[in-house]
Amino acid sequence: MKSSFSSDARGAQREIITACDSQLISFKADTDMWTAWHYHPEIDILLTLKNTGYHITGDYMGELRPGTLILNGSNVPHAFHPNEPDEGDPENPAMLVLQFSRESLGEGFLSKLEMARIRKFLDSTDRSFEFFGRTRSEVDRLMHEMVSQNDTQRFTHFILILDTLASSPEPDRQPLVSPIYAPSLNEANVDKIDRIKNWIVSRLEGSIRLEELAAEANMSPKSFSRFFKKNTGKALIPYVNELRVSLACRQLIQSESSISEICYASGFNNLSNFNRRFREVKGVSPRELRARYREPGGGRLPTG
Repeated sequence: MKSSFSSDARGAQREIITACDSQLISFKADTDMWTAWHYHPEIDILLTLKNTGYHITGDYMGELRPGTLILNGSNVPHAFHPNEPDEGDPENPAMLVLQFSRESLGEGFLSKLEMARIRKFLDSTDRSFEFFGRTRSEVDRLMHEMVSQNDTQRFTHFILILDTLASSPEPDRQPLVSPIYAPSLNEANVDKIDRIKNWIVSRLEGSIRLEELAAEANMSPKSFSRFFKKNTGKALIPYVNELRVSLACRQLIQSESSISEICYASGFNNLSNFNRRFREVKGVSPRELRARYREPGGGRLPTG
């Protein structure tokens, strides 16, 4: 492992990627997923290998499944929550991870004529992206080939990956983070949001009250609401609804439970509210999402 986490006295998470101090890029097969809410100046290219679940990237929440390909921009906080227990098996990694920065590549290198398209693409990565279609398939192939390559061969593939992403057609590329998202990267705030997020996730199937969360954070409800929106980009209720919809998506895809059963198991208190909130987030009804996912070839899931 060529990275670590720095912590203040309360455990704030900022990943330190030392490999990018001496290398152009860092490539690794990670045996687990990073459930801690964390950030780093380096750009990530992340390919999920085996897990289903959900990820939170800035103010966006989305599903994870094998083959999910995400580029996470510099200093965009993120976390991954797999459904399956982490076995930490080195023979069966959870993710392939590429990490780099403009500084590790060097502005002199990026300023060359041959890098113009890639440089323009990197300028847009503060939004973070998920990739689909042929773009996703090609990068999947290149990243898998990197596992058995030497450092020089990996860098060659890395340039091909950046060119593939930079050239991706619009249907293959979905921005994740909203244009107005601007997180506070104060380490104590990141730590507090991580603890709040975990508290919410552990109680998704029951009631979640603003007053309880504010007390957990040692803040007044009004101060907590301002703090939460500033650091996540979302108000509490829409944030909780999106997490509950993600939980419902998982059950719709992986179980044979009825829509009504999934509604209550996801923390919604009535079916009409569940259908309304689900459509707000996903753009389709729960029944439509289940049918689409079970079409031959799976296909791209709708997103909010």
